[in-house]
Amino acid sequence: MSLGVVLLETPWTRYSVNVLTAALESRSRVRVHVLSLLKGFESIHELRMKYDKLLVGISLNTYMLTRDEVLKSLLLLRNLKNSNTLAVAGGPHATGDPLGTLLSLGFDAAVIGEGEESFLEIAAALTEGDDIHRVRGLAAVIDGKPLFTGTRGRISLDDYPPFPHWRGVVNPIEIARGCPYGCSYCQVSYMHGFKQRYRSIECIVEYAALAAKLGFRDLRFITPNGLGYGAEEPGKPRFDVIEELLEKLRRKVVEVYGARIFYGSFPSEVRPEYVTEEFARMLKKYASNKRVIVGAQSGSERVLKAIRRGHTIDDVYEAFAALTKAGFRVDVDFILGFPWESEDDYNETLKAIERLASMGAVIHLHSFIPLPGTPLAAAEPRPLPNWVKRRVGKLIGSGRAYGAWMSQESISLKIVELRKRGIILTGSKHCRRWSA
Repeated sequence: MSLGVVLLETPWTRYSVNVLTAALESRSRVRVHVLSLLKGFESIHELRMKYDKLLVGISLNTYMLTRDEVLKSLLLLRNLKNSNTLAVAGGPHATGDPLGTLLSLGFDAAVIGEGEESFLEIAAALTEGDDIHRVRGLAAVIDGKPLFTGTRGRISLDDYPPFPHWRGVVNPIEIARGCPYGCSYCQVSYMHGFKQRYRSIECIVEYAALAAKLGFRDLRFITPNGLGYGAEEPGKPRFDVIEELLEKLRRKVVEVYGARIFYGSFPSEVRPEYVTEEFARMLKKYASNKRVIVGAQSGSERVLKAIRRGHTIDDVYEAFAALTKAGFRVDVDFILGFPWESEDDYNETLKAIERLASMGAVIHLHSFIPLPGTPLAAAEPRPLPNWVKRRVGKLIGSGRAYGAWMSQESISLKIVELRKRGIILTGSKHCRRWSA
């Protein structure tokens, strides 16, 4: 039986599509067609005439659903399905809100957690004419009843390429997956597990060299905490392992191909309590980035404990001092608008923000977003008080702060609206009724 695979791409999930394409094409014989979610429907019509079976997959994040054009396209996707077309969603939203993904968005199945092995097994089952519901890690609705096929084991990152380099496609290399901290607003631990796994140094260097050979000179990395790489226990960084990684990247990629190392900067950050003067000096020795991003998230000790951050605001000040001493510019992330923040909490956070800004830090501002699959999924976000916005506005006007916090506040309110409409079921009365 001939099988075609379509992966629908958006600007917000390009890396996920690259990883899934790499897994499917490196471990099976299926042909992957990468199409735009917003423009690919005509091609889907053509492809389902070409193959006996067509698997249409998409990686969903919750931000996408707050954009009207994306939601409209996802709902139109239901009209394209027929007996030979199967629509499967994965990613953080499908993992956090599988019932909404199935019932409201109309997907045939939702992949829970990591998608590499699940999509490979779905493709194999369709090729052989087997029942996909024997594949572990899937949620579905059968005869009006929810079905979960069981938790599957975690993958080894070394078993799968970080990008489909044979297509000439490169993205930052994922060097770690999972997070031991379980911050209550973040999906990482709840999707990928509390035990962190690492891509080996040899594997990272191999793919960095492939990227450099293809002409991509800036080496960037995806990890929840740049200083957690190689750590066997939370809070105990292995600077020797990180230095071995950076030294081999310099010797085998930077010096050979003229590449540059960016570590502890976009698209990743570092936890403040891991930063030491030793690390800062070591990073300065190997990396080309002139700034490091530190995740503070709040200046209120009460809020830091409530969101399970596992560090104090003093850790942030100490990290800032160590990094600036080594010559880095420091960007510090803060999240505003947790639903139970008091006036005292806001004042503590603003005091920390203004103190850091006066010392030379640049503040990266975010607004709280209630993401499905997290402990705060059902929380009701509140608009920021005007007096908070005025103080933040002064910092932005002076160039000491930036960020998409205003649009993120709108996204939070849109998520509440989608819950009320029954598009998102996690944290909504619809989900509670279904569960009952």
